[in-house]
Amino acid sequence: MPNKDTRFCTKWLYKLDGTKNPCSRWLKQGKTVSTFLCTVCNEEKSCKNGGWSDVYKHSQRPKHLQCLKDVIESGQLIVTKSSSSSSLQVNTSNERALTLDEKVTRAEAYWAMATAKLGLSYNSSQYIQELFSQMFSDSNIVKEFSMKPRKLSYILSHGTGHYFTKIMLHDLMKAPGYTLIFDETITVSVRKQLDLHFRYWCERKQEIVVRYYKSIFLGHATAEILFRNMIDTLRADGIDIKKILMLGRDNPNVNKTVEIMMDQEIRLEREKQSSSTIKSNIGLIHIGSCPLHLIHNSFKIGMDGTNWSIEEFLNNLGFWFSRSPSRREDYLKLAKNLSNDIGKFIRRFIIIRWLDVGPIIERVIEQWTNLKEYFIRFIPTNRKISLNNHRYIQIRRIFETKSTLIRLNFLVFLYHNIYEQILKWFQQTQPLIHVLYDECEQLIRRLFSCFINEDLIKSKTLNELMNISFHIQANQKCDSELEIGEATRLDQNNLSSEENQQFFSDIRNMYSLITKELIRTLPLNNDLLRHLKCLHPIMRHSETSHISIMNIARSFPQMIIPDDIDRITAEWYIYQNENIPNEWYEQTNKYHSIDYYWKNVFTLKTNTGTNKFIALPKLIKCILALSHGNADVERGFSENAFLLTDDRSLLSDASINGLRATRDGVKFFGNGKPHEVPITKALLDCVRDAHSRYCIDLEKRQQELLTNKNSIKEETKNDFLIEKQNDLYDEQILLHKNLTTIQKMIDEGTERLTKAISLKDFKEIETSLLLIEGGNKKLATTNTHIVCNTNQLNQIRKKQKK
Repeated sequence: MPNKDTRFCTKWLYKLDGTKNPCSRWLKQGKTVSTFLCTVCNEEKSCKNGGWSDVYKHSQRPKHLQCLKDVIESGQLIVTKSSSSSSLQVNTSNERALTLDEKVTRAEAYWAMATAKLGLSYNSSQYIQELFSQMFSDSNIVKEFSMKPRKLSYILSHGTGHYFTKIMLHDLMKAPGYTLIFDETITVSVRKQLDLHFRYWCERKQEIVVRYYKSIFLGHATAEILFRNMIDTLRADGIDIKKILMLGRDNPNVNKTVEIMMDQEIRLEREKQSSSTIKSNIGLIHIGSCPLHLIHNSFKIGMDGTNWSIEEFLNNLGFWFSRSPSRREDYLKLAKNLSNDIGKFIRRFIIIRWLDVGPIIERVIEQWTNLKEYFIRFIPTNRKISLNNHRYIQIRRIFETKSTLIRLNFLVFLYHNIYEQILKWFQQTQPLIHVLYDECEQLIRRLFSCFINEDLIKSKTLNELMNISFHIQANQKCDSELEIGEATRLDQNNLSSEENQQFFSDIRNMYSLITKELIRTLPLNNDLLRHLKCLHPIMRHSETSHISIMNIARSFPQMIIPDDIDRITAEWYIYQNENIPNEWYEQTNKYHSIDYYWKNVFTLKTNTGTNKFIALPKLIKCILALSHGNADVERGFSENAFLLTDDRSLLSDASINGLRATRDGVKFFGNGKPHEVPITKALLDCVRDAHSRYCIDLEKRQQELLTNKNSIKEETKNDFLIEKQNDLYDEQILLHKNLTTIQKMIDEGTERLTKAISLKDFKEIETSLLLIEGGNKKLATTNTHIVCNTNQLNQIRKKQKK
């Protein structure tokens, strides 16, 4: 052993290791002069005693050789060139290289995520291993890769789906509050599917996100069943229901009842907390139903208020060409011969699809000449169908009505002028709750400007507008001033005076019905929404913004400590006087998302480096988590339809949840691209443990089935015992009746015997004795039956007690 410690020598970098390659690929000097660092094993070793022999021995160890092999195969070694030589170095020395098993698991995770994202069937992986083996025959990963349909199923349901749901719930726990959005639909397997989504402030991305949570499958879907399933699911996953700010829902009465029941449950949960700082009297925040549904329903009500039959007409047009290749061919030929143009077909019109109204009617107007020629002349001339066809008769009647084209032009004007902007605007995921009140107010003002006299609406507040008797014609514009669109106005000249009068009467009625419905349903009297306008950057210096933020703070259950509310007052003054760059909220021709703006505001520091805002971020994050519509869950149903095709109607509940959760995770972590999702150790562990988790779940379900089966058997057994008990009771009653009859017979025999003895009538004495003897025998038999009956009843009672 040398007297002095051996120092690291740079010449060792050029020596050959156990694999006959330069040590520079993995060798570096350690933190001290007498240590060396292996970059592939990520270990620091001492060389003070053995010097080069310590380095060479390490290079021959099996662990080092395996790590070096893994690093080489993963492509983490890069060539570095210097003036004197070129060598290989580890590309990322901070992360351990993946082993071969981990690379195989990573490949399986990628394939599972791609399957969910692209909507591939499980059977698409039937021969994937053999196919990859032929494509990449020199890959060690492919040799170990295995992915059959059943394995793909449980990796999605108990691997990737489990991982993304777990990560989402962990992220949700950090949020001060969240909105639970729900809606129901009917699946291809003819079951009710209840979809649950969360809307909350994501600390990972520092913005508002909407994440898929779970799908629950039901038969009956009453309010009680929906509520109980939602509560049980949330509690099973350890989610704090006291953090629910509001329920995002559409307008059916069953959903209103669910909201009432959830509100009561949350109030009870808050009352259970003994802390005096808890506002137990605060439940859910009520904003109302999804504005998108309300606004679109007003359009339907306006259309239904006329006898135009436009909805039926559009549906018949869409259906006419949807299932008939011959009709399509005839129409395309006619369009080409008529106008040398390409004929275009009409999509099916569904009134609940928000953005289909305008484009479909515009397509009909564009193809008007071709369609009219086809239905009015071509079909009768060529006798392609029976002229008594109900659908054809209705379509032809509409085309023969002179005012139909004018009506369609007016509906297009109504769609573009009133509905299009707000419907598109509120389908965005970004938080828009702070502009909801203003947008609803502007919608009402646009409507009034179309048909109400200008002097009645000029300089009027919203409340004053809503008090106008808009249905009275004296308050409405004259026919020439009604806003109906230029295209409508030009075609109107082709109508007779009587037809014009009827047309304008319909227009006035439609405007009135739409206005009445919107005033009745939109949250125009909601003070909280009106105060939320203060969150907009342009309202920062408003004189009323300070009052608004205080009213908002008192409305939120999360602002439960009086000191927090007092601190918000001070922080809002700081915010108002802060020098905030315009770039934080202004882009070219538009504003940044409001959560982007507030994210930057939250980063402001004091001179000492501490955060300027402590209580305000908590409140703002809760406010922005409020839902401005149900578009996100409706988009989820579109994804559901994409994944659950007719030939996948037998997918299990776990598979559907796994597919949806994985698809949502790919969207969140990889921007919709599976290969961009970060592969973490937790993800690999979840995929690796998917089979064991699946087996445990399968065993649990089998146990539940067995328990249910035993329960059914027990119920059947109890029913049998009850039925047998009832039979014994009936038998007992009959036996006691017989007993009474027998006793009467014995008493009669005894009486006759006494008389016969007194009269010395030996023949009657013999008869009486026979009667008494027969009665005694029957009495003995009956008593035996009664004892037996009683014993059987006692046995049944003992079994029932068990």
